[in-house]
Amino acid sequence: MQRLKGMSINEMLNSIARIEERICLNLSDVQKILLTTDGSVTRTLEVLTGRPVIIITKVRTPINADEDLAKELKIKVGEKTNYRVVHLKNTDSDRVLIFARSWTPVMGLNGVIKKDLTSTDMPIGKILAKHKLETRREVTSIGLLEADDMLKEAFKIDSEPMLSRFYNIIYESEILIRINEVFPLSSFR
Repeated sequence: MQRLKGMSINEMLNSIARIEERICLNLSDVQKILLTTDGSVTRTLEVLTGRPVIIITKVRTPINADEDLAKELKIKVGEKTNYRVVHLKNTDSDRVLIFARSWTPVMGLNGVIKKDLTSTDMPIGKILAKHKLETRREVTSIGLLEADDMLKEAFKIDSEPMLSRFYNIIYESEILIRINEVFPLSSFR
């Protein structure tokens, strides 16, 4: 069994300090929480906004893991993976709160869980709770990036630095899902 390791709290704090140094601005406490939480982001957003959060699926497609993805997911090259792009938003608003990409290896998933993880518009945290899966989240990187065309369209912006994090949801010592969440630097100030 491989040892999976996320960032330590010191590594997270150092990443945040590097971002703040680069932008010459302190991140808000809410931004820091969203970048470092090991809990449900959907639930955190619901608490922060005081309203229900839904996901709008923009892309859902099976892909074969290339060498880089296979390495990140600890799977074999060519293994089937469900790729999904979603927008998290409040039910009463068109404003995207978080843009998220996820990669889910499908080998070994049982039928009902596989169906929910690869074909529903339910937030991942709610899927995990529905199936009573005991999981943990491990943040693997926190950073700053420039908005690409997908992000510009999602957030209706021309150009803005974006806060980004990658994390893995671990189930039974294996990566169940790899997630990348992104939001504009101007959000959650």
